[in-house]
Amino acid sequence: MTDDLRLDLLGPLRGWAGEREVELGPLRQQALLAVLALRANRVLSADELVDLVWNDAPPGSGARIVAPYVYRLRQLLPKDVLVRSRDGYSLRLVGTDLTRFEALVGEAHATDDVDVRADRLAEALALFRGEPLSGLPGHYLGVERHRLSERRLKVLAERIDADLERGRYADLVPELVALVEADRLREQFAGQLMLAYWRSGRSSDALATYTQTRQTLIDQLGVEPGPALRAIHERVLRNDEPLARQAVRDELPYDGAAFVGRDDVLDQVVAALRTPAPVVVAIDGMAGVGKTALAVRAARQLADMYPDGRLFIDLHGYTPGHEPVSALHALDRLLRTLSVPADRIPADLEERAALWRSELSGRRMLVVLDNAPDSAAVLPLLAGSPRCGVLVTSRRQLSGLDATARFAVDVLRAEDAQELLAEIVGPDRAKDPAAAQVVSQCGYLPLAIRVAGSRLRHRPSWTIEHLSKRLDAEDRRLAELSTDSGGVSPAFALSYEHLPPDQQRLFRLLGAMTGQDIEVYAAAALADVDAFEAEDLLERLVDANLLLQLRPGRFQFHDLLRQYARTLHPEPDAVRRLLDYYLHATTAASTAIFGSQQQSPPPVRVPEFASAADGLEWVDTEGANVLATIAYAAASGAADHAWQLGLAIAPCFFQRGRVYELDEALDLALRAAPDASAQARVLLSIGSLGRYRRGAEASLRTLQEARDKLPADADLTLRARLLASIGYSQAKLDPDGDAIAVLDEALAVARQADDVGIVSRVLAYLGVAYGDRREFEEALAAYQESLALGEPAVQAEVLNGIGECLLALGRVDEAVEALTTARGLGVERGADYSLIYTYAFLGTAYARQERWDEAVEVGRRSLELALESESRQSQQNAYLRLAESLLDKGDLAQARPHFARALELALSEGPESMVQRAADGLERSSA
Repeated sequence: MTDDLRLDLLGPLRGWAGEREVELGPLRQQALLAVLALRANRVLSADELVDLVWNDAPPGSGARIVAPYVYRLRQLLPKDVLVRSRDGYSLRLVGTDLTRFEALVGEAHATDDVDVRADRLAEALALFRGEPLSGLPGHYLGVERHRLSERRLKVLAERIDADLERGRYADLVPELVALVEADRLREQFAGQLMLAYWRSGRSSDALATYTQTRQTLIDQLGVEPGPALRAIHERVLRNDEPLARQAVRDELPYDGAAFVGRDDVLDQVVAALRTPAPVVVAIDGMAGVGKTALAVRAARQLADMYPDGRLFIDLHGYTPGHEPVSALHALDRLLRTLSVPADRIPADLEERAALWRSELSGRRMLVVLDNAPDSAAVLPLLAGSPRCGVLVTSRRQLSGLDATARFAVDVLRAEDAQELLAEIVGPDRAKDPAAAQVVSQCGYLPLAIRVAGSRLRHRPSWTIEHLSKRLDAEDRRLAELSTDSGGVSPAFALSYEHLPPDQQRLFRLLGAMTGQDIEVYAAAALADVDAFEAEDLLERLVDANLLLQLRPGRFQFHDLLRQYARTLHPEPDAVRRLLDYYLHATTAASTAIFGSQQQSPPPVRVPEFASAADGLEWVDTEGANVLATIAYAAASGAADHAWQLGLAIAPCFFQRGRVYELDEALDLALRAAPDASAQARVLLSIGSLGRYRRGAEASLRTLQEARDKLPADADLTLRARLLASIGYSQAKLDPDGDAIAVLDEALAVARQADDVGIVSRVLAYLGVAYGDRREFEEALAAYQESLALGEPAVQAEVLNGIGECLLALGRVDEAVEALTTARGLGVERGADYSLIYTYAFLGTAYARQERWDEAVEVGRRSLELALESESRQSQQNAYLRLAESLLDKGDLAQARPHFARALELALSEGPESMVQRAADGLERSSA
C-alpha cells in the first residue's frame, strides 16, 4: 500500500513505513528519494534523474548509476512504492509533510475567520523541523531548499498579519525582534514590528526600528525603504490609526532566542499557572541557572490565560549595585502601572497592599516577581483575585511562601548545554569535539556557558579547544567565566554576601572539603561545632541554593561554587580538623567492621557505629572521600595523616572487594610514609592484602622488604604480624618448606606481646599451612584453637578453614554447620572475600549431600565474587569446586570448561595439589 510510506521534506529527510522509521541510507541516495518525492507520481527518466541528483558531480557511468540506487531504495521502502516503467521511475505517494503544509495554507486562505486563519497557518509552520531538505546535495535540491525556506517566511508573515489583526501586538514583539535581527534587509518583518510596537503604545520603538532598517538598506544596498514600509512610518508619525483593541500592559522583558532544554519544567510551570484558582508559583535555583529566562518564557505562553496583562518587576534581591526593592516601593510601582494616581496610593504598607489587591479584583493578570530576596518581600505583593497568577523567582527556597507549586531549577543536561553553546557560537563551531568538555567545565550552568560562548563569538580566532585549555586550570576558571560587567564570580559573590556571618563562615570552610561531598559529622569537624548546629547551617545553605543536598545528611557543591568557595580562604586549622576527623572516623568504622576493641575514645565527634553494618555503610558511602583525603594530605605535606589514613581504610576496602581503591590508598600511604617504621607498616599491609591478587611470590618479596625496613626496636605486635604474613605466603609457595617454622615463631612472638588478636590470626594461618600440606587433623586443631580465642576479626575465615578440614575428613554435616555460621558472619560484616571461600566450600558440602541445585547456586555465587575480586587464587578454588559439583551431578558439559579454567590458573600460580585435582577433573569430564 502506497499510503504506508510517509516522507517528511521540511527538515532533514525522514521516512516511515507505518509506525517504523525507515533508515534512508547515504546522502546521495536520500537526494534521489527527495527528487522523486518532490515530483511524486510523475515518471522521471534515468537521464533526468542524473541531471537532477548528480548535477554537481556528474558520474562517469552516466545514467547507469541510477539503477543500483533505485534497487537499494526498493529494499528499504514498502512494496510497490518506487515503480519502474519503460520510460523511467516514479514514486507513488499519497502525500508528504509538504503537501500537508500546502493544504493547511489553502484552508487558511479559504476562511474569513481570523482566528481560524491564524491557527491553520501556525499549524502549517509547525511542520517545519529546520532547514528543508537539510544537508542533501545537488543544485536542484539547493534551489528547492531556498524556495521552501522563502515559502515558509511568506506564510510566517501571513500568520503575523493575522495575529496583528487579532490584536496580539505585545506577544508578537519578541518574535519579530528576533526575525528582524536575523535579516535586517527584509522590510516586511520590520514593518510588522513597527505596527506591533505602535499598537502596543510604543511609538518611539516603532520609529527607532524604521530608522535602523532605513540605515541598513542605505549602507548595504544603497536604496531607501520601499513604499509599504514608508507608509507605515508615515502613519506612525501622524498617529492616524486608532488601536484595534485596547492596549494590554505587557512588561515582560525580551527573553532572547537562545532558550534550550527545560521543556519538561516549562510545561509544568505553564500548566500550574493555568489552574483555575489563585495561583502562586515559585521557581528557585542557584545563581546563573536560568530562572528568569524560564519564568519569562512561561509567561509568554500564557497570554490567553491572562488577557488583561502580564506585569514584571525585578525585586533586585541579588543585583550588583542595587539594594533589594522593598515591598512598599514595589507596590507603588505596580499600582502606578495600573494607572492608579499617585495621590490615591497610601503611605502605609498594609493599606497599599489592600489597594493593590482591590485593583486586581476582576482582572485576569499575571504578575512576575523576579529576583526576590526572601519570602517577606513577596507576601504583600500577592494577588487576592482567583483570576490572577503570581510567578516568583529567587535564589532562595522561599519556604515562608504558601506557593501552590514549586520548581527547583537545576543545571542543564549535557546535550542541552551543548545546544545552548551552539546557539551562541553557531552550529559549525560547536561541532568541535571539545564543546562537550567546555560545557562540562562550565558545570552545565547557563550563565557560565553564555559567558564562554560570548568570549568565543567575540574572538573568531579562538577555537573551542583553545577555550577548553584555558578553562582547564581550575584556579583560573572563574576568572575566565567572569567579565567586567558580571559573569559567574560576581553572581556567586552576591549570594554569599547575603548570608549571615555563621553561614558565610561554613560556606568558606566547605571550600576546604577534600572529597566530592560531605556529611554532617565531617562538616561539624570542619567548623568546630556540634553535629546539630552543622546540620542546621548546611540546610540553610541548601535553602540559599549554595549547596546541593544529595540525600538526607549528605551535601555537595556545584563545581563552580566549590571553586568560588576555595577563593575565600578558610581558616588554617579547619583542614587539620577535617583530616583528624577522617582518620578517627575511619578507625572507628574499621573497629566496628572487624569487631576489634577501640583503644580509646576518639578526640573528635564521629558517627556512632553500633554494628558492623553501620561501619560498612559508612565505608561504602565515604570510601571515595577518604581516598581523596589521603591524596590531599599527601600532596599538602600532611604525611602522618596520609599514611595512617591509608592504613586505616585499606582493610575496609579489602573487605568490600574494592581492589583498585585499596591499591591507590596503600600506594599513597607508602609514598607519604616518613620513616622506615611507617614504611614497614605500609609494606606489611600491601604484602598481606595484595597477596590474593598479586600472588604469594610477589607478596613475599614485599613482606621481606618490610622486614628489612623494620627497626630493631619495633614493637612485638608489629613483628608478629610481619612474621605471620611471611609464613602464610611461604605456605602458599611451598607448603612443605619453612612456613610452619616461621609461623611457630610468629605465634611465640604474638604470645609474648600478649595480643590475642594476633595470636588468633597466626593460629588461623597455621591451619591454612597444615591444610595445604593435606594434614587436616593438625589444621583442624589450629583452627579450633583460634576460634576458641573469640577474636571477631578472623571468625569467618577460621570457620571457612574448619569447614574445609571437616569436608576433607568426611564429616560433611559438621562442615555444613560451620560454613553456614561462616556465611552468616560474612554477610553481616560484608566480608566479600571471605564469602568467596564460604560459598565454594558450601557448594562442595551440598554436593556431598546431593543437594545439587543448592550446590550449583552457591558455587556460581562464589565464582561471581571471585571474578569481581580479581584474585587468581580464589578464582582457582571457585572454578575447581564448582566444576567438581557439576561433575558429581553428572553435568559433564558444564563442568569441563570450569575444570579447564581452574587448571589454567593453577598451572600459572597454584599448589601442585590444585593442579592435580583440576587435571583429574578435566580428564573425567572429557570421558
